[in-house]
Amino acid sequence: MAPMLTDMSSDRLDALIKHPFHRENAERLVRFIKDLRECQSAEDSMAFQRELLVATLAANLARAERSRVIKRLRKRESLPVDAPELVAGDPYDLNDWRLEYDVLERVGRQLRSIGDAMAWRAFRYDRRYILALRRNESPGPMTLSKEGTAHEIQFVEQQWSENRHFALLHDITDCLRIADVTVFHDQEDGEQEIYLYELKTNPLRKESAQLTRTRLAAEALHIGGPLPGSDKAVLVETGVPYATHLSALSDAFAQAHQDGLKTMRVPGQRALLALDIAAAGDKWGAQEATKQFHASYASLLRRTRLTGQNICFSSGDSAARNTMAPPWGIYPLQPGQCAGLIADVLVFSVTLSSDNFIEELGKHGLDVEWVLPSGADMEPARPVVIVRGHGRQVTMARAGLEQLMLELSNLQTWARGMDQLLRKGLPGQEPWPYFADEDRVWA
Repeated sequence: MAPMLTDMSSDRLDALIKHPFHRENAERLVRFIKDLRECQSAEDSMAFQRELLVATLAANLARAERSRVIKRLRKRESLPVDAPELVAGDPYDLNDWRLEYDVLERVGRQLRSIGDAMAWRAFRYDRRYILALRRNESPGPMTLSKEGTAHEIQFVEQQWSENRHFALLHDITDCLRIADVTVFHDQEDGEQEIYLYELKTNPLRKESAQLTRTRLAAEALHIGGPLPGSDKAVLVETGVPYATHLSALSDAFAQAHQDGLKTMRVPGQRALLALDIAAAGDKWGAQEATKQFHASYASLLRRTRLTGQNICFSSGDSAARNTMAPPWGIYPLQPGQCAGLIADVLVFSVTLSSDNFIEELGKHGLDVEWVLPSGADMEPARPVVIVRGHGRQVTMARAGLEQLMLELSNLQTWARGMDQLLRKGLPGQEPWPYFADEDRVWA
């Protein structure tokens, strides 16, 4: 598991964020997001993916090279003759190599986050595909040393050269973990046909577990079958157009760029805090900026008048860590703001209380019970909320609540979606609802 920023000392965190590799990639992220938003055709998408692939393979190779040096130094062996140049620090200091390794791990994740943005855009922001194709273990960093990588790249190039079809490499993303490639057939009426491919390097090999998952994902998407990994999990269409309050986040970051940080209340009795780390540091210095952050957050909570259990979700250090969450690169923000979120130089948090949550959803006709015990950790599978209606109930865990918070979902929209889900009634099943018209929300 890659180290979290919150687990690092302030000195190491500062060294990581200011490392030349991290600074260079932060600038490159802005360009990638701008270029992605300008993609209008299959040809544009192919050119974009090729550039992202080059950057991804280079970052992962550089990380592997540092790993080789670290293993030798741990054994008190000499540096290998062909050791890469250490960009910052003492080449005989193990900790300096570890720092550069951690920086490159972050760079690789940041690039996969761009890959996720490309995937969401290619699927036209239809969340069903992400929910279906995320249900597998991560394949790890994409490298040419892995069996199958060169074959997948060759297949993608062949689809383009022979058929002029854009083929999306799944390993360049974090969210697509089932199948190897998706091929998009653009139709004259503006629609697209989508084909999943699990590629075999050995054509004599029988159907593998991966191929079975690919088949199950396709059946879940097209005929309503169970999602891979659980015969109870199914996609459920709410038919409700999705809506958010993400324009408030854009405003908050614009103000934070001027003042260091910005706090505001968001509809649904939610408390939003946006922090521009560079602007805050320039205005107050690191130590005073921390004091200002805590004082502003406390003042915000008092103004919002939260009661019950306070729950808070933050954007920090989350790029390519949550396969269900829309990547920061598609948020309706300026490219520089999206890049700042990916690189953790911009951060926001959203806070809500259990009492306020129940009250807000009650206004929209839902019977809601908060079942997470006070002081308990919000573990991924632990029930947090039970929503009842039409003689049925659904249980909401951490992931659903995180979506409501970090996407600043319109609570009225979400309540209507839950009402439709309860009306349909799926006894004994684990429903995964999705909304309509998400292409109108994301950039």
